Amino acid sequence: MLMLGPIGFAAPWLLAALAALPVLWFILRALPPTPRLLQFPGTGLLMGLRDRAPVAQRTPWWLLVLRMLALAAVIIGLSGPVWRPAPGTGGTGPLLIVLDAGWAAAPDWQQRVTRARAALAGAGRRPVGLLIADGRTVGTLPFTEADKAEAVLRAASPAPWPTQYPAPSPTLEAAGTSVETLWLTDALDHPARAEWLATLASLGPVRIVPPSLPPTSLTLATTEPPVLGVQALTTPGAPALPAPVILAQGPDPQGIPRVLARLTAGPPREAGGLRSFPVPVDLPPELRNRVDRFEIEGVSSAGAVWLADERTRRRKVGLVGPLGAAEGQALLSPLHYLREALAPRADLVEGSTAEVLQAAPDVIVLADTIVPADDTRLVEWVRQGGTLIRFAGPRMAGAVTLNDDPLLPVRLRPGGRDIGGALSWGAPRGLAPFAADGPFAGLDAKAEVRVRAQLMAEPDPDLAGRVLAQLSDATPLVTRRTDGEGQVVLFHVTASADWSDLPLSGIFVQMLTRLVDQARLGTADDQQSAREPDTAVTWTAEAVLDGFGRAAPDARPQDLATVSTAELATAPKPGVPAGLYAAGERRRAVNAGAVPLVAASWAGAVVEADGGQASTPLFGWALALALVALTIDALASVRLQRGPGRHARGVAA
Repeated sequence: MLMLGPIGFAAPWLLAALAALPVLWFILRALPPTPRLLQFPGTGLLMGLRDRAPVAQRTPWWLLVLRMLALAAVIIGLSGPVWRPAPGTGGTGPLLIVLDAGWAAAPDWQQRVTRARAALAGAGRRPVGLLIADGRTVGTLPFTEADKAEAVLRAASPAPWPTQYPAPSPTLEAAGTSVETLWLTDALDHPARAEWLATLASLGPVRIVPPSLPPTSLTLATTEPPVLGVQALTTPGAPALPAPVILAQGPDPQGIPRVLARLTAGPPREAGGLRSFPVPVDLPPELRNRVDRFEIEGVSSAGAVWLADERTRRRKVGLVGPLGAAEGQALLSPLHYLREALAPRADLVEGSTAEVLQAAPDVIVLADTIVPADDTRLVEWVRQGGTLIRFAGPRMAGAVTLNDDPLLPVRLRPGGRDIGGALSWGAPRGLAPFAADGPFAGLDAKAEVRVRAQLMAEPDPDLAGRVLAQLSDATPLVTRRTDGEGQVVLFHVTASADWSDLPLSGIFVQMLTRLVDQARLGTADDQQSAREPDTAVTWTAEAVLDGFGRAAPDARPQDLATVSTAELATAPKPGVPAGLYAAGERRRAVNAGAVPLVAASWAGAVVEADGGQASTPLFGWALALALVALTIDALASVRLQRGPGRHARGVAA
């Protein structure tokens, strides 16, 4: 192939016909033929007359140029011009095409396939191996004819997980010979990539085709409000990623899926070869709770989609407690501490139990409040999936009918326990470390927290299984019991600083946040699973994505095997694609963009500078130019035949 700048010619020998254009110029210029001059005496009578429709002696120069242009366009078109032709492999031995097929390859997937098909078309009779790096290829990689490899290529599509190569290093049928490699990469580093590169480089030359579009992903920081993060690789000389727009999608009040909001990104940050944009999810609570997916506008990949789950939704919490404190005594009210702890992360509704229930909250917090035995409405709300968090206090400690309360997780001993007083059992107690499999796992039991009074639990065979937190002397501090699909949690101390320092500490906020975030997740099976190892919890796919970030049309979530929590933590991967998974009432989203972006290095390989841009044949454009020129020529010829004389220069006298 002859290269002239960015244009290549598949049949350059046809360009030799351009040398005949000067000859054609003189041939065309001689038409129409020059008139013969005859001496006739009678012509003197015609002197002074003017022909109103003169006939040109020669073809006008601009018409000749137009005809030459048409002929040149035909010659150039037949020579097979191609804009930015794909570099040829040029070898005669086996050819291996490695096609990265993770979510990062989706935005320019068609260009990748076009580049690979061009390489297959130029392979001729060479043995060709095709590796679709989506984690599904195992065993020995075969080498076949180019047409068979092209059939496999046409059926390939990007996967909704990162690119994965077979491990260990590749086993090739053509090992021992010189293998030429064309690697269409997504520019990201992946496990086993370096081993593959070293092995292939030892077998022959390796040509790297980088992506035409930088890999771009969407992440989420579970702050309040949550903050989405758009990150993309930056390469020298490439245009900077413009500020993206995030589409928040979900059902409208009629249940019809649509774009609920468009979120704009903040100022970009450059670090470590990445360009990132923060996008706060600052939406009204009701609108935010309807969003089921966020996606980057104009980017078609699973990594540019973030499926929403409980981490992005804002809870509605009802507060019920004693009447408000006197003026200037707000710090004595237990509701004050609850407001301060919950207001940053939840929408609060205060009032009586009946008023709070009308607001359909996710969580209700009762501060030193007795639930009557006939309060069937609150009991039914819990059984239907509500989370009730209760705090002890003087009213509960002094209630004679305390254990008639239908919404207590354990039987309580009336009167309470006073620690550090005249009839104390010893000094105030601190917190014991939290259980590793409970809702407070990972929280630091602060040494400065001291409990001076508490409601004691009566001994019971089921007591140990209901304790979420305890004091240093092993007495329960927080207990929980499931009731139907809901749960009841009791703090055995007050929500104010009367009985302990817990409400004054940061761990108080963290404990309440954990409980509120787990609201509507309180089925009996789920609570049992929370006390069991992660491997005992199984998750089932409800909806999965394809590599382009769309709902997979051919995927049947029910055909996917159930996975454990440990397996879900390493997803997405083959068999566990990006999507939404369920375990009882719990929902967890697996998002492809959660994997950090790390740029790959290609030591020892030749990297194409054009980013693997697809070739563009110019034959059609050349033919179209020739047709346009001939059309103008035909119109101009008709015009010249009709006159007027101002178009004819050098006419016969």
